[in-house]
Amino acid sequence: MKTLPTLFVSHGAPTLSIEDIPAREFLKGLGSRYPEVSAVLCISAHWNTKNPEVTAVEKPETIHDFYGFPEELYTIKYPVKGEPELAERTADLINKAGFSCDIDGQRGLDHGAWVPTRLMYPKADVPVVQLSIQSHLDPKRHYLLGKAIEELNHEGVLILGSGGAVHPLGYAPLGPGARTDDWAMDFDKWLTDAVTRGDVEQLENYSQLAPYPQRAHPYPDHFMPLLVALGAAGSGARGKIIHHSWYWGDLGMAAYEFNSDKK
Repeated sequence: MKTLPTLFVSHGAPTLSIEDIPAREFLKGLGSRYPEVSAVLCISAHWNTKNPEVTAVEKPETIHDFYGFPEELYTIKYPVKGEPELAERTADLINKAGFSCDIDGQRGLDHGAWVPTRLMYPKADVPVVQLSIQSHLDPKRHYLLGKAIEELNHEGVLILGSGGAVHPLGYAPLGPGARTDDWAMDFDKWLTDAVTRGDVEQLENYSQLAPYPQRAHPYPDHFMPLLVALGAAGSGARGKIIHHSWYWGDLGMAAYEFNSDKK
């Protein structure tokens, strides 16, 4: 089976599902790039647990974990299947790497998972399993969490980190027509440079080394999925930018594909 790359996408606001913007059009075409995929393992910024957890639900519900958005969004259902066997395989790999991974047999898919995968696979014909983040842990641990699941790339599983390249929720005013600030563009440029060089040290220490990290990511949750995706790509992995746009002013919507030189 062909070894797959790993991905990081920015899912923006839930309205990405219905707004005619470049990031939505990009995601609508992304799934067709990887016809070999048998399942998606999505690391969403919106599932934060004490220890790593994976979902093992055969028919996961569509979770509308957001407030104050158009009513249309709350009627969206994504009837995709889960894959309990993949959940068990993922948990086994993580446990063998020295983490403690639990299996959740009830949780559905939050919008960090179903918004991008619904656009990528609108026929709901590719199973989706979620892996949680732990925002109380440091970035290095998330990189190592990714390395723990690297074998899945050889098994037809598309590892998809879903967060935000620039996600200043709680810092910058966001909304239609807002301008993109210079500090956001500076962080975005730094991030793309570090990703394309595969600079693990820079990315793990982004909060000290990047320009304006506390503005770009007031909370670490939307950055952690990128580190998991990078780690899962394997040693020596580098990223390439496959999409770039801005949304609501300072929401950076960049997406990256990671490949290891050894693959």
